[in-house]
Amino acid sequence: MNKLFFYAALATSILSIAAGANTLQSNQIKNNEANGGSHMMTVPVLTGEMAQNIVNAAALEAKKEQLMVSITVVDASGQTLAVLRDHQAGVHTIRASYKKAYTANSQKRETAVIAKGVADGSIPADIRYLDENILIMDGGVPIFINGIVVGGIGVGGAHGSQDVRIAKAGLKALD
Repeated sequence: MNKLFFYAALATSILSIAAGANTLQSNQIKNNEANGGSHMMTVPVLTGEMAQNIVNAAALEAKKEQLMVSITVVDASGQTLAVLRDHQAGVHTIRASYKKAYTANSQKRETAVIAKGVADGSIPADIRYLDENILIMDGGVPIFINGIVVGGIGVGGAHGSQDVRIAKAGLKALD
């Protein structure tokens, strides 16, 4: 009987996790009656499937412009969710695209904005020393869902403005 209860509980847990895994959560505070009316906040999550769609859309834009780039999408913790390197892109572009995605996510703004701020003195130049993964070059764009940064996309291998354009084309996959 105990084994039956255990397996039933396990199956219920797995099914509830699976059901929630593909659900895009919204940024709402909900009343949780099971906890005596306390509030629970849900936050949006960037899934692997969403990240792959972003990378694919960005890659199509790069191909259309005949640019050989690497594209990386990271989640809110800075971990890689999806990456694609054109077979003709330089080997260094993989790391560059990751660092741009990481920086945009971490700083919650485009890396081009950070670079401009460092150049004009409105952002301290020592920002680059905050973390070994910070890269202050155009091509990193934060990913927002419901006004919350849930990750970043970085593109490396073209000129800065082209990298930015490709990254933003990828984000259209979320629309």
